[in-house]
Amino acid sequence: MFQSKILTGRFVSKNPLQTFNLGVKIAGMLKRGDIICFIGPLGAGKTLFTQGICKRLKVKDFVNSPSFKIINEYSGKIPVYHVDLYRINSFKEIENIGLDEYIYGDGITIIEWAEKLDRRSLPRKRVEIELKIRNKNERYIKWQQYQ
Repeated sequence: MFQSKILTGRFVSKNPLQTFNLGVKIAGMLKRGDIICFIGPLGAGKTLFTQGICKRLKVKDFVNSPSFKIINEYSGKIPVYHVDLYRINSFKEIENIGLDEYIYGDGITIIEWAEKLDRRSLPRKRVEIELKIRNKNERYIKWQQYQ
């Protein structure tokens, strides 16, 4: 299902604006059906990166982490399904939210805390983006496209 050609990359973000702008840049390569899986600790910039993606996709809503709702749906140039698994504690809970409906939907699916999914339950075609905190402002970001 993954249509884009993002492949592999690395970047050291020196500040939040650079993280946001990397999201804007990556969004320019996304197409309907693409799945982005974010991995990284609390405060690493997953939601900020998502805000950059949504900006490029012309989402008008305020984009925030859907920690309490689990899934936010945004309208833009392409629908965006923003999933946050932070509060999910078991695979059974993941099954109950109907994640497959979003993953195989008509939009772009962004999953924060994708490391909570079993590798076998991750979509085969996806982009994994891992963010690591280097210091207060810097983030090491690497991404890998899986076909």
